[in-house]
Amino acid sequence: MNKTEISLGGLYINKLINVIRSQNRNHHKLLKVNCRHSDAFVYVISGSCSYEFDDGTAFSVGEGDIIYLPHQAKYTMFIHDENYRFIFCDFKFDSIEPRQSFVCTPKNRTHAENLFIKLLNVYSAKTAASTAEAISLLYAVYALLISAKNESYMPKTVKEKIAHAKDYVDTNFGDADLTIATLANGAGISEVYFRRLFQAAYGCSPSQYILSVRLKNAKQYLKYPFLTVEDCAIKSGFSSAQYFCRVFKKELGVSPTKYRKTMK
Repeated sequence: MNKTEISLGGLYINKLINVIRSQNRNHHKLLKVNCRHSDAFVYVISGSCSYEFDDGTAFSVGEGDIIYLPHQAKYTMFIHDENYRFIFCDFKFDSIEPRQSFVCTPKNRTHAENLFIKLLNVYSAKTAASTAEAISLLYAVYALLISAKNESYMPKTVKEKIAHAKDYVDTNFGDADLTIATLANGAGISEVYFRRLFQAAYGCSPSQYILSVRLKNAKQYLKYPFLTVEDCAIKSGFSSAQYFCRVFKKELGVSPTKYRKTMK
């Protein structure tokens, strides 16, 4: 089912429900939301978090990012660190059409943060005019999101980062220091979440993928008689010839030396 892109504009805000400032201390925990009760705009003050939606959308967020969470969305959050702080605004659009979640990074982060802080303060004032003023500020936030998304100030989605990590393995398999932690750090997400997303995307763990790429290239190197078995091991990213021979035989059923003889 196609989902409405709210960045195209044209939606009306039916109701402002709540505006809060929060610090989520669920460090390194997965939080499951089975069905959102409302729409929401979230401004990330500090820390980082990853979101994975049931429609396959996934992205990571950090300081200065704004997230749109649609009414009835189902998703999983993975909070990377205990310093994840945000301003959260619950509201409802006057539309029953399913909507697409997204994240964007405004060009002027100071302006964005000040807008959310003002919205929080006005809403918290609870005066006769505060509700009307808060809704006006909420429309200003909505306009900011439209502008930021359409100007393409968008961080890479988690899926793009996972794909980049796979490409990195394909070209840097010969680095014996290549680790899952290195790839996860490069993607800007936790190692646990990186492993889970990589498995979902490619049907194998990142460790298995690294090993398969190294073995594939090792078989190519073994075709060249001027390279020793140790040379092939080192060029393929294995820490030693002994480890290479053990893994090669376990995975392929023959030693590198016997495999080389079949190439002649």
